[in-house]
Order: sequence, then C-alpha cells, then structure tokens
Amino acid sequence: MTENQVTTRSTAKRWTMRGIAVSALMVPMLAVVGGQASAAELTPIAEYLDETIAATSASLVQALAALLGV
Repeated sequence: MTENQVTTRSTAKRWTMRGIAVSALMVPMLAVVGGQASAAELTPIAEYLDETIAATSASLVQALAALLGV
C-alpha cells in the first residue's frame, strides 16, 4: 500500500468516526427538541457519553503527564 493510500484510508476512517459521533449526539437532541424522547430513553445515552468522556479525559491526562515527565 502506498503512503497516499494509507493517508486516504486514515482520513476516511477519521471522517467516518466523526460522522458516527455526530449522529450519536444529534439523534437524541432532535428527539428532545421534537418532544418525542423521554428521560428513560436518553439516560443510557447520557451515561455512555459520560463514561466515554471520562475515559478519554483520563487518557489525555496520562499522555500529557508522560510527555511532561510528571
């Protein structure tokens, strides 16, 4: 595989992941705005996002600590 193909593949993968993330956030938001979602439907999504953000934040803190030698 050439370097250009690898770059194109990683760019496509990145955009796909961004699309999935945006969709995961927009669908519940549109349901709330439209008045069609209840708290019971949104709670699992909110919990998942909270766990994901906390794990990502912890990973970033560890990476920065390693880079800074703290």
